[in-house]
Amino acid sequence: MLLLGAGFSLGAMNISRTANLPTVEDLKRDLWNLCFPGEDYSSSTSLQNLYESALRLRGRDTADMLRARLTVDSETLPDWYEAYFGMPWARIYTLNVDDLPRSAARRFGLPRPLHVVSALREQYEPPPPGKPALDVVHLNGDIDGIPNEITFSTTQYAERLARPEPWYVRLVADLVSRPFVFVGTQLEEPSLWQHIELRRSRGGRGTRELRPKSYIVVPALDAARRSLLAEYNVAWLPMDAATFQLDVLSKLGAARQTGLRLLERQTAANPFELRSIPLVSALSNTPAQSSQFLIGEAPNWTDIHGGRAVRRASDEDLWPGVQHMLTSPAAKGVVVVTGTAGSGKSTALMRVALRMNADGTAVGWVDSEGSLSPHEIRSGMRAGDAPSVLCIDDADMYGSELSSMVRELCLRPPHPLIIVAVRSGRIDLVLHEKLIQEIPFREFAMPPLADNDIDALIDVLALENRLGILLGKSRDEQRAAFRDQAGRQLLVAMIQATSGRRFEEKAVDELTELGADGRVYGIIAVASAYRFGLQRNEILLGLGESTNAVLNTVDMLIRRHIVRVGHDGSIWARHRVIAEVIRDELQKSGAIKELLQGLAHVGATQVNPNLSRSARPWRLLRHVINHDFLIRVIGPDPGRELYGEIENLLRWDYHFWLQRGSLEVEVGDLDLAENFLNQARALSPTDFYVQTEYSYLLFRKAIDNPTAMLAPAFAREATETLEGLIERNGERDVYAFHVLGSQGLSWARRGIPSSIEKEQFLREIMLHLQSGCRLHPRAVELKKLMDDVRQEHLSIAVPSQRTLIRP
Repeated sequence: MLLLGAGFSLGAMNISRTANLPTVEDLKRDLWNLCFPGEDYSSSTSLQNLYESALRLRGRDTADMLRARLTVDSETLPDWYEAYFGMPWARIYTLNVDDLPRSAARRFGLPRPLHVVSALREQYEPPPPGKPALDVVHLNGDIDGIPNEITFSTTQYAERLARPEPWYVRLVADLVSRPFVFVGTQLEEPSLWQHIELRRSRGGRGTRELRPKSYIVVPALDAARRSLLAEYNVAWLPMDAATFQLDVLSKLGAARQTGLRLLERQTAANPFELRSIPLVSALSNTPAQSSQFLIGEAPNWTDIHGGRAVRRASDEDLWPGVQHMLTSPAAKGVVVVTGTAGSGKSTALMRVALRMNADGTAVGWVDSEGSLSPHEIRSGMRAGDAPSVLCIDDADMYGSELSSMVRELCLRPPHPLIIVAVRSGRIDLVLHEKLIQEIPFREFAMPPLADNDIDALIDVLALENRLGILLGKSRDEQRAAFRDQAGRQLLVAMIQATSGRRFEEKAVDELTELGADGRVYGIIAVASAYRFGLQRNEILLGLGESTNAVLNTVDMLIRRHIVRVGHDGSIWARHRVIAEVIRDELQKSGAIKELLQGLAHVGATQVNPNLSRSARPWRLLRHVINHDFLIRVIGPDPGRELYGEIENLLRWDYHFWLQRGSLEVEVGDLDLAENFLNQARALSPTDFYVQTEYSYLLFRKAIDNPTAMLAPAFAREATETLEGLIERNGERDVYAFHVLGSQGLSWARRGIPSSIEKEQFLREIMLHLQSGCRLHPRAVELKKLMDDVRQEHLSIAVPSQRTLIRP
């Protein structure tokens, strides 16, 4: 990271070509002469107070003067500036208001376009299309924000200190987790120090310094400031910006090219660039990895190669079915490996993938850690070099979209074989019978541990010195521990039989024994339970505690094998089943509320309008701000509080207002709901879910006050809108059917007094629900709703018919 201060800009000339950009003292004199001409200049006056006076006394002249002084003449810009903006920085922060970055982009042929962002501008401006851009964040506003959207005056600083600062929060997390080069600043800005004060302590005795070493490039720095910055692991380099370029940056040519090439390859630099499907041949061809699989960690490829994951009898039952389907010349279909949590589904899937790979079959691999989007999977499997087999672990992460994706892949040449692992309780929710009825289908349920499996597992535990309390016991006693106490489930067996304690009890004890450090483990576990790993800076952001002590806690959890490091450096709980136990415990205690707020903040600080909605930050954010999820997990009031915490970060996003309005529709204030949903409609008026939820709101307004003059009009508008949405999108989504059926039934009961009108209205709703049940045969709630509407219709229609035939 690069952070720039006023000293960095002093080598640039302004558009008058008569002077370089002003120092702080120069600006003070200019403002003094503007405000108090004829009076002797007082150097003790602060820039903040002078600017405040200038705005009040000579506002327009002040703005014109600042623009003239701070606009850079790109033609005269010294060549050494090119090196700074051409380096492979992850991001550039600047405390300056001038337009030097944009001038450099005009003057030089930079390897990456610059995306200039003002931290004070309400409307986010997405980066331009094309090559991945380098963010340049003006923390105090940019030249376009003069005079009111910059931070110069005392009151402007006060306003910033009194409100949340998303970019400063992100900066502080970056400061703790990434190396920085500070150029041209002594780091005296109050807004910055307010946000980095929590980072101050290195930690107690024995705490290792894990904050990356950073450097401050400035000609002079007093001893007190050097001492203070040393606490933050920042070293002083006594030189100006031009000298640093000559003595350091100019000698980094090869490293610069390497860094730029790496940034080009990283998908995070361009979220719209599709990632390819990893091949098992590449994933499994790694040096021996350390593993704690035998005491409950998720399996890796070395566990299968090295025999720590024992070959089970069920593996031989799965293999013939896979072979048979693989030989089909037409649609090969889908094999579904099902089982309860921790039953060994992932291990079985990895083993069959390795076995096919050994036979020369190209096998693609997708799991929650890689988390490719359905679009990326579809594109990868239609490429010329697509693998013949695609394995998807934790496939229920794709929800109801899994059925459509599997169907499209299997029915199109070259007809790959799809093998997925899905939890038993989720299979009916993610694989819809109607959508996959045209393709061959085989389900393989993971059985409990067989006796031979138990013997093999005991042998490998003994070989790896992981028998725990089973050490020294007879083989019969060891078998009994697995067979009787552990219930023959693989994960439970390995933990419970070797420790002598209940699986859930041991998992919760790991959390409570950590004491205050349990917050760090908690946020990692909660994220893992929802299939998200966290980078170190995201853990800091989520906890709101950007300290070296937190980094040491993460390091300790890794060393103790309580958490694991993913292939991309992300941190995960060692197994998702353990993560879910921790999550449930935190939910019971109420501690999950704070952690979900933190995860929402992690997502909200990383998304922007130009980021693909399938990118990881968006998926994380959608999960934790879903209104149904929040009502169920933490309740309505904490959910409202969570929305309030991130409102300033997401006020430009229609989906945020949709979820916030939906919560109020369900359990809150309908006036608030209408306000929030109207904001969602203004931002995305044609979105299916926005229109559906607004129709739900109209029904609720009519039902809550059925005698009001506008109630019938509300119900009529809601019905017509939902019927149109069903016609356009009913095959893909069940939600509009559900809203029309449930709210239409309530409206019929409360708002339609005429039996004839009620019967006609319910008959129309029944027709739509019948269509919905045909399109979504596994939608159990829709079938129940259909029965309720039919029953209500019969109760009205039968008496009406009797009345008609009465003499």
